Formats: sequence, C-alpha cells, structure tokens
Amino acid sequence: MPRSDPGRVTITEEGRSGSVTCHLEDRTVTGWWEFAGGDALALVHLDLPTGWPPDRRDAFLRLVADEVIRQKCPGHRAELDAGGGWITIR
Repeated sequence: MPRSDPGRVTITEEGRSGSVTCHLEDRTVTGWWEFAGGDALALVHLDLPTGWPPDRRDAFLRLVADEVIRQKCPGHRAELDAGGGWITIR
C-alpha cells in the first residue's frame, strides 16, 4: 500500500457523528466517527477485514488517519489501535 495514495476516503457528517468509507485497491472498508471529549477531538472506528496481518492493518489505518486529518482537521495528530480498528484524533 503506497503511502502516497490514500485511496478515496469519504466522510459524512450527521450532527456530532457520521460515517467513513474507504476505497483502496479492491477493498471498501466502512466505519463511523463521532466527536470525543477530553483531549480527543474525534474517534473513528473502521471494520477492518479479518485476516489482515498487523502491518497491513497499521498501514491502512495510518493512510485513513492521514486523510481524515487532511480533510477535516489539519494540524491535529492521530493515535492508532490497529488491533481494534480505532483512530483517535487529538
């Protein structure tokens, strides 16, 4: 998965939450996001395919996190939990 190609990430807003759809290679991965509290701006959860090796999960989440930040919240940073499919935007 080349880092220079984030694929197509579509983010919808429905009040304080919404959906995230990621099209990359031959895959479509869906999930949701919601605004968070404390020092976190938002939480994103993606339903990653079972069977993906840890390095692929990490790389995919990083691509999506980078694109979410680029589109919606420049200057923020992301923390990843690839095992659970979570992105925390801070």
